[in-house]
Amino acid sequence: MKIIRTKTYDQMSEKAYDVVKAVIDSKENPVINTTTGASYDGMFEKLVEGVNNDAIDIEKVFMMNLDEFIAPREQSFTVFNYMHQKFYDQIKKQPREIALLDGSLSNFDEEIARYNKILADNKRDLQILGLGVNAHLGANEPGTPFDSRLFLADSDDSTINSTMLYYKVTREEAPEQMLTLGLADMMEAEQILVTASGTRKAEAVKATLEGPITEDCPASILQKHPNVVFIIDEEAGSLLTKY
Repeated sequence: MKIIRTKTYDQMSEKAYDVVKAVIDSKENPVINTTTGASYDGMFEKLVEGVNNDAIDIEKVFMMNLDEFIAPREQSFTVFNYMHQKFYDQIKKQPREIALLDGSLSNFDEEIARYNKILADNKRDLQILGLGVNAHLGANEPGTPFDSRLFLADSDDSTINSTMLYYKVTREEAPEQMLTLGLADMMEAEQILVTASGTRKAEAVKATLEGPITEDCPASILQKHPNVVFIIDEEAGSLLTKY
């Protein structure tokens, strides 16, 4: 695992952008599966700039996402809404293909089957992940089996609270379930990028990097992947003793 420590969130975002750009530059038809949220707001801003300045050839990229809230797509907190507002609606050229999960459907078995076929047909060159305050990845909360595959997940209270905080919604408005790639799905990517910033993530960072590999800490599975880039700012790495 490659650990990159930065002083600030902006530096973290710049390093994350560099990882994504390197994958796009080095692959003929790169497949990138990404997450959303506060950890990647800065990276997406830099990606928009890179695309619009022709520094990134987005037209050869297949972009997909790892999860989606169970809610109508027009809700402010959906991955669909985030990706369009933060990226797709901001760039002058579009990826060669876009695949988003749909959490507004009534038949999740069919949606899971549809997306599983996309995953099977498109080997991911890069899997982008955010680290939850309880060390979740996607919606794989503590206790999720390491062999989990794309499934309908219930969110922990800490995850719901993070959603409320970031999207400024009430407890009644906040979604409680997500469709999410399983941990086994994530581990199949050729490379994994993870970022974490702020003191809220410090305990999760320490457990992920320095703790035992256990399903109680879902992100600890990353210790088993041969090609992980983990970027943390000063606050997120404040409890580390080995790095």
